[in-house]
Amino acid sequence: MNSKRIKLPYGISNFKRLVRDDYYYVDKTKYIEQIEESDEPYIFFLRPRRFGKSLLVSKLRYYYGLEHKDNFDKIFGNYYIGKNPTPRANKYHVLYFEFSRIDTTSADSTFQGFTKNVKIGIEQFIKIYPLISETKMQKILSEKSPNTMLMELFSAYSKCNIYVIIDEYDHFANEILAFNFNRFTSFVGENGFVRKFYETIKAATGDGIVEHFFGTGVTPITLDSMTSGFNIAQNLSTQKSLNEQLGFTQQEVEQLVELTMPNKNCADILEDIKKMYNGYLFSRHANKRVYNPDMVLYYLNEFQKNGVQPDELIDTNIASDYGKIKKLFALQEPFRNSQVLDELMKFGETSATLTPQYSFERDFDRDDFVSLLFYLGLVSINRENLDALIFSIPNYVIKSLYRAFFIDFIKSETNLKFETADVKTAIRDLAQNNKINPFINLVENALKCLSNQDFKKFDEKYIKALFVGFASLSKLYFIKSEPKIENKYPDIMFLYRAPFFPKYQFLFELKYLSKAGEKALKTQNDKAVAQVKEYFQFEEIKSLKNLKAFVLIFVGCEIKVIKEIS
Repeated sequence: MNSKRIKLPYGISNFKRLVRDDYYYVDKTKYIEQIEESDEPYIFFLRPRRFGKSLLVSKLRYYYGLEHKDNFDKIFGNYYIGKNPTPRANKYHVLYFEFSRIDTTSADSTFQGFTKNVKIGIEQFIKIYPLISETKMQKILSEKSPNTMLMELFSAYSKCNIYVIIDEYDHFANEILAFNFNRFTSFVGENGFVRKFYETIKAATGDGIVEHFFGTGVTPITLDSMTSGFNIAQNLSTQKSLNEQLGFTQQEVEQLVELTMPNKNCADILEDIKKMYNGYLFSRHANKRVYNPDMVLYYLNEFQKNGVQPDELIDTNIASDYGKIKKLFALQEPFRNSQVLDELMKFGETSATLTPQYSFERDFDRDDFVSLLFYLGLVSINRENLDALIFSIPNYVIKSLYRAFFIDFIKSETNLKFETADVKTAIRDLAQNNKINPFINLVENALKCLSNQDFKKFDEKYIKALFVGFASLSKLYFIKSEPKIENKYPDIMFLYRAPFFPKYQFLFELKYLSKAGEKALKTQNDKAVAQVKEYFQFEEIKSLKNLKAFVLIFVGCEIKVIKEIS
């Protein structure tokens, strides 16, 4: 077995640097060929945050930019496309824009930020392709609006064949949408500066100046409004042929793990990574699921440096990105959105029709909201349901985020007050000392804060969602809700998660009764005890070290039974 460790490209988004500095690259260059074979000259391609879009854009810039022609073999020679180049390689003047670093705190700062980013892209283009005079360059850069600046550039370079590449076309717009819907619509509406920017690009395609366009982003929520002036582009994000363009397949992850840790038994590591980061399917016609590449590289990079699994399942930058997403649950119809959240927490899936492109000339409905979760990577395609799709939570990391969203939502909608540090202390006390009451008291307190009306919709699954939501605020355990074991489904299990190995693991059988149903308490208790004793007979349960099992029965907002079963 090869004992040399590879250099992992975690955080590397410049393709030339990746190659020059000998980072390992999972070869995705064949998709350049597949994009060209689609015969679509103007393309949008969407994927969730931190899914490798910027590296893809960098790769396209080096592949199509005519200034990189002499270095083609150095950059691409070891990869598929280097051995099978297409006729379009290094044939274009590439005009590149990036829209992620924009201050969206006010209308003016957003306009100024957008204009600045356009100016940076144009200035860089002129420096790479110095075909005009200094005076002409200054005239272009002195224009006050993005569209007029772009018009002047296209006029000056009218004899060139330009390939426009835009990274994060929607980043600033999505941030505005989450906070200020009216401001969003004013920017992307008929007279908005963003729409005029894209109208200018469309006009240049008609004049034969812009030959190709490739734009990346996260959601199509702005495609209709923002790019109505550029309605010639095709969104290829859900095409079967491009399902695996970004993200790692199972085979690619297995090879990565083996090369990263050549002298270790990789089976347990692969199992952990699959559970945490796999599960994304972007086309209803595809069947190969992919892993989040950024999260996989983070995990392996931390393991390579420290020799153990990372303490955090995702790094702080990714966690911050996902933290912003929860504000979208307040978009347009917060109550309806909370019902979707409830459904995902209780059942792990929901049905909807995928929205390929949004229009704010009609109501933003439930299908639109579920589709938005899909584009953000918070749900993925599970299976078809006639003309609709069943969406499910793709993996453990995203499930943990939902649990945190759920607790935040409960906290914001009620008078619930608690400190996360107290939750972690209670879990620690349970983990090391088998003291369950402090943690149960937190759940019970949450139930008491909920209104009587809320209790009308309460059932066992809702209590479980609260239970695992609180538990997810700690990182000590893998928390499983209704795992399938020999065709049975224990309610909740807390299982060891490396690098933490507390003293105990837990199995909880949980029941809920309304106050009116309290007379059935003994029957439910006997049933729960029998279920736990049945679980004890399963080999998988027997193999769990230091397992503690409890029956928990809630009546209304109170815990009535806490019984340890041995």
